[in-house]
Amino acid sequence: MTKVLVLVTNSISTSYGGIGPFVKNLDVHLSEYYDLEYITLPDYFDNITVVPHRFLYLMYMFLNYFKLRKYDMVISHSHEGAYACALFGLPFIHVFHGNDNPVSVSRFWYGKYFTSLFNHATKMISEKSLIGYTVGKEEPGRKKILNPISHDVTKKPFSERSGFIFAGRLEKGKRIELILESYALLPSDIKNSNKLKIAGKGSQLEFLQEKVNELKLNDNVEFLGILDNRSLIDQISKSKIFLMASGFEGFPMVIAEAFSVGVPSVSTNVGDIPSFLKSGENGMLVEKEFEFIDFANAIQKVLENYEHFSSKAFEAGKQFDAKKIAQDLVKDINTLIKAE
Repeated sequence: MTKVLVLVTNSISTSYGGIGPFVKNLDVHLSEYYDLEYITLPDYFDNITVVPHRFLYLMYMFLNYFKLRKYDMVISHSHEGAYACALFGLPFIHVFHGNDNPVSVSRFWYGKYFTSLFNHATKMISEKSLIGYTVGKEEPGRKKILNPISHDVTKKPFSERSGFIFAGRLEKGKRIELILESYALLPSDIKNSNKLKIAGKGSQLEFLQEKVNELKLNDNVEFLGILDNRSLIDQISKSKIFLMASGFEGFPMVIAEAFSVGVPSVSTNVGDIPSFLKSGENGMLVEKEFEFIDFANAIQKVLENYEHFSSKAFEAGKQFDAKKIAQDLVKDINTLIKAE
């Protein structure tokens, strides 16, 4: 059986955000075709917060140099992993997730000083990868790949849905405080019947908790912490609207997951989101630099015609079927392996 190595910075059982579920959903189907193995940072690295995991993972790649050479193909979901493959001359494909240069908005103060190095790595990955895929906007030299969705959570009746939800990393780039400011402007009756839930972890947690207190929303906002992917999708399916106010994105996995259970979204029109979230159909888009009242009005517009928005969201979710996406990826990989 063809041996394929998958590179992901953190374990898909502990990582939180789009990449973990993306890889996990593909794994179910790719494992039917290949002998899959993973190289991720050991779980005990999760507690290390003073050094970027990107740097640690790059060092880990060098330590695993000889192991890397034992595989027929490498699938990389990590810039650092792909960069190591490029340096080592290994056959690899790379999936670009989100921002090409995330260190430009790093939570580490010195991250901005490494932007040129990261740009160099991106250029080298683009030149050396056998195929470069993008989850975000289509770009020259990159092939579009959709977020694969695979779960057993069912679409909930409207009577079982209430509230709004955000899920993701609690970091500056997600601008969750703008969601809180907008939510605060909603009429009291809407807030009282629709609690805002925030799922995830990150360096902004304390700041967001203080913002909730400042806006006097303590009775209306709930922090859920980290949830496993199935539990998160179940929480989304019980919500009325998924909310996102990011300053940059590719196409967030979590919006596709929300669509798959018929939950519409209100989001900023950044990255590749407008390609799938059609304003007035399966959700509402607002400008990147929106006014709080505009975001609040978008939420109310979805609520006013909720059946329409929900049905359109559910239809949009069908295009993210993980089995079909995996089959297309297998065709590409097999063609590359035969050509080697």
